[in-house]
Amino acid sequence: MVNFDLSTLLNSILSPVYLAILGLVALLLYVVYDFVRMPYPENLRNIKGPGVKHWFYGSWPAGAEISGLYEFHLLDTIKTYGPVCTFSEMGRIPILVLADHRAVSKVLLQTPYNRVPVINQMIRRHVGAGLLTKEGAQHRKQRKVAHPAFTLPSVYNMAPTMHEKSAELVTRLQKTIADDRSPGAEIHGTRLDITRDIFSAALDIIGVVGFNYQFNSLLSQGEPSALEKAFHDCLHTLTTGTPYNGLRIVFGTPVEVIGRLFRIKEQVLLDDSKRLVRKISRELVESAQKEDNSGTDLLTLMVRANTSDEVKESQRLSDEDLREMVPVFLFAGHETSATALSWAMLELMQPKSGKIMQERLREELMNDGEEWKSTNPGVLDSLPFLDAFTRETLRFYCPVRNLPRQAPHDDIIPLSRPVQLRDGTMTSEIRVKKGQVIQFPISWMNRDESLWGPTGNQFIPERWLPEDHEHAFIQDELVNPVANDLKGVFANLMTFGAGPQQCIGVRMAVLEFKIILAAMITNFEFLLPNLEGEPPVEIASLDMVVSKPILKGKPEGGLTMPVRIKALTV
Repeated sequence: MVNFDLSTLLNSILSPVYLAILGLVALLLYVVYDFVRMPYPENLRNIKGPGVKHWFYGSWPAGAEISGLYEFHLLDTIKTYGPVCTFSEMGRIPILVLADHRAVSKVLLQTPYNRVPVINQMIRRHVGAGLLTKEGAQHRKQRKVAHPAFTLPSVYNMAPTMHEKSAELVTRLQKTIADDRSPGAEIHGTRLDITRDIFSAALDIIGVVGFNYQFNSLLSQGEPSALEKAFHDCLHTLTTGTPYNGLRIVFGTPVEVIGRLFRIKEQVLLDDSKRLVRKISRELVESAQKEDNSGTDLLTLMVRANTSDEVKESQRLSDEDLREMVPVFLFAGHETSATALSWAMLELMQPKSGKIMQERLREELMNDGEEWKSTNPGVLDSLPFLDAFTRETLRFYCPVRNLPRQAPHDDIIPLSRPVQLRDGTMTSEIRVKKGQVIQFPISWMNRDESLWGPTGNQFIPERWLPEDHEHAFIQDELVNPVANDLKGVFANLMTFGAGPQQCIGVRMAVLEFKIILAAMITNFEFLLPNLEGEPPVEIASLDMVVSKPILKGKPEGGLTMPVRIKALTV
């Protein structure tokens, strides 16, 4: 017979070592349990969406997000499950998708939600801190100092530089055509990647109007400038598609520490590039702070505003804040317009519709007697088809395709139209919990047929023309795009956001788009890159904060928009 000593057993169980082991096991079980249940929060379980297909990558194929294919899979999810749905993001993070304009109004205008911390961290890591990542009082402080640099007069002062660099772009393209000795080039045009030339022009423009810095990207024949190369390397490491990059996005700093310790190649490249960007940014700020500086570039205007009597000492930005602004404005100041222009080329090169659009743009600009080149940039806004084409490009090919936000507290978000849940019931509102992430698919909303009518998924600039214009497009079923609560900062679109965190540089981006486009369309004809009998070139998008064009199935080939181009004969 075995003697059972209860007191000895209790003493063993209550010993510190045993309790510590028990606590660790309980903690581990809780972490595992929380990790398993994380994609299925109670308030989202009844909303339609795909299940978890990968223990780490969530609902989508492994590497989809870190390879720049986020928008592709997001739109596919919406097509399958509807405009209100859920999915699990990389790291098993539950995402609520709300492709609904009333929900946008609630989240961006009425009860402004903050940006998502993981996205903020990613932008700070690859671009820099600043208006793109700051929240609350700090964001308002930065915006107040930056505002004078983006007023209409300040943006109009940028026009001469934009015209100058656009002329350099024309010269560069003319030289490329003249140097082309390939068979049939005179008849069929010169085949080139127009994206590289457009981005060079936009980079040169932001260099001068932003920081009084000469990239000379259009004039260079070889290696890019140190700042240009470092900046592009920072962006390149954003979408490498490696497991390391995925872990870094989800877990942040601890992964970076390990990457530096083991000298992971992409971490070393990012660190070296950021170090150079910071060094040059510091030099640019120091130059802008000189007492004898009478410049009108963005950085100088910000430095001047920062030290004016109108800004209280407590509201002024530190030198570090100003340095952080340089890479942010470098990114936002040329990526948006250059990306939109690259996508515009895809429409302009189409054999029938593109040819008509080119002719209408060209006729309007040339009949203007080249007034669009005048010192008054407002002339560009008086050209209806140019304005309509600009609006339609920024609707159909919005550079930033998705807008994530995080709920600051438990909330109820209203919908503009009821949606069916998994159990068959209908709802006109969605309950969210504090900390949950809401994704607004701007590209889908900008084409939503419930707002834009049955032609929402068609590129039709004429929809923006006034009714009395000879080319105006009027459809009986068109739903007013400004209906109800949709109030975007540009053309009532969500392209540049809305509310207190809307894009501060929208005027600059639109003016730059129009000037570069006008210069190209009045000097060249754009055609499809493939000749008759050749396989068509298919273009897809690569998400690098903004969505850039790439050859479909070949993201490793880099950004590209192949086109054939011919000089116009007078």
